[in-house]
Amino acid sequence: MHRILANRSVMVTVLTVALAGDFVRNLVGVVAWTVILGVAALWGVAVVIVHRVSWRDFPMPLIAVVTWWTISPLWSPYPLTSLEMLAAVAIAVAVGSAMVTAVPLDELIGRGAISLRIILIASLLFEIGVALSGHPIYPVGFEVTPATPIEAAWSRGEFFDFTARIQGVVGNANVLAMLGLVALIVAVWRIVVARTWRTVAVLDAVVALVVVIRTASATVAVTAVGLLVIVALTAMARRRGRGWRGALLVALLAIVGGIAAALANWTTVAALLGKSPDLTHRFDIWSAVLARAVERPVTGFGFVGWWPTWDPWFGIVSTNNLPVSQAHNVWIDLFLQTGGVGVALFAVALASILIPLWRGFHLSATSLATVPFLIVTALTIQSLTESRLLHEWGLMSLFAFAIIAQRLGKGLTSPR
Repeated sequence: MHRILANRSVMVTVLTVALAGDFVRNLVGVVAWTVILGVAALWGVAVVIVHRVSWRDFPMPLIAVVTWWTISPLWSPYPLTSLEMLAAVAIAVAVGSAMVTAVPLDELIGRGAISLRIILIASLLFEIGVALSGHPIYPVGFEVTPATPIEAAWSRGEFFDFTARIQGVVGNANVLAMLGLVALIVAVWRIVVARTWRTVAVLDAVVALVVVIRTASATVAVTAVGLLVIVALTAMARRRGRGWRGALLVALLAIVGGIAAALANWTTVAALLGKSPDLTHRFDIWSAVLARAVERPVTGFGFVGWWPTWDPWFGIVSTNNLPVSQAHNVWIDLFLQTGGVGVALFAVALASILIPLWRGFHLSATSLATVPFLIVTALTIQSLTESRLLHEWGLMSLFAFAIIAQRLGKGLTSPR
């Protein structure tokens, strides 16, 4: 049973479905995707049962977060919708827990690399194929009218226009860019720690760089810079001596000064990132969401993760005649859904995951904690302009790496 559940093909398939959910939905439709997701969930539950995963495997602050989310339908104006969306949280818990339990962490990283390789290469081939066809392509079953905005396209067929952004099989440039960044993290770590994977890992890094460049995501660019800064600061923190401590302090002050300067010259900085000063309508979205959120600042309206656009309550704002399905900021989204209480609980939970992972990374850049730490850190930075941490693979990663963090916090180095 253990061998069947930990089968590499099975795990790669589940990972691919989790990482590229938009691809599956666009290809086979929501109903078929729901069935596939249900099968993945059954696999996760089977692994959890066989390996006897319990609530004690998670940090207590994260348990508090899930508890608050679970009771939020009690005061929600959309209780049935909230309960329905909480099912996605249960799936994320099951699949995330199963991933880090079925196999050792180094094997999971290897299988993750395969899944990311499939998604990124498929995305490049898909974009080339659509570009050669000469016209955009829309999700299967999508009814296209003369009024349909190009933003609704699965791919716009602009691969050979090097001023345009590609969207890949996931149909979203920002999502594809983040997957490219995660693939780059994994590839670089594998290049550093082992010889046997180096040739494949170098090729993975090249593909990931191409994807990151062609998606031209400002969020991912800033996230990548943030990761480089954190890696550099951690390397300095590993050094002994008063001189290195002084250098670390100077570096931190320089970073704070740089952030202040960027905010003071925001219009220029946004232009350099290829963005409008309002970050592509994000300021309008944040303003609309906050105006709704302050009506219930303590408890919020009820957790849903991503907004179910079929529920009229979530017709909060639209852009380019398309309904918005997230606040494009985890913290504003949580404030809307779970109130100030939920925001505080989530912040503590995130810290309880990041701190043990950082300690493992601080000991050595080749530590198994490095990949989880950098991925969760990337998701945390991304949380300022995207809400992806609250659903699908972002949420799954949070629960998966929470288990790793819990083990590290208890002094257990084994990923089992």
